[in-house]
Amino acid sequence: MQNTDVLSFDVHLEPVDGPMLHHIIIVPDEISSRFTSGKGSVRILCRIGNNTEFPCALIPRHNRYVIAASKKLIKDNNLLTDIPFKITIRTDPNNGLELPEELMEVLAQDDFAFQIFDTLNAGRKRGYIYYIRQGKSIETRIKRSFEIAEKIKQRNNKL
Repeated sequence: MQNTDVLSFDVHLEPVDGPMLHHIIIVPDEISSRFTSGKGSVRILCRIGNNTEFPCALIPRHNRYVIAASKKLIKDNNLLTDIPFKITIRTDPNNGLELPEELMEVLAQDDFAFQIFDTLNAGRKRGYIYYIRQGKSIETRIKRSFEIAEKIKQRNNKL
């Protein structure tokens, strides 16, 4: 289901026991039902308060949909478990696959790396995109983009 709505609502951070996941944001059913159809995760764009929008997913968990809250997300947005906050979500038109400018430039200069990157599954692409976006400086993001291009070319040569 392609939803063009931008929805804002109040939520709170909820702790969970798990080896990888420690906090979630529960999305009310009346909100999540407007973005989901069937089963599985749905890529969305989120904004907490007036902060920068970021890619995430509505994830099915125990008959409801949640957003995973990383330690970095919690820290960057000063979230506390007992204080409600406003979140805004909308469908991610790029399905979490919008390339960082630095990676686009590297792939534009290396046709072989571009061809290989284009054949990767969406999850692997998102992982590389996330890794590059986490670089704080442009230099780090450029360096990581070159690393990814070399890594996928080397992996392809081993197949």
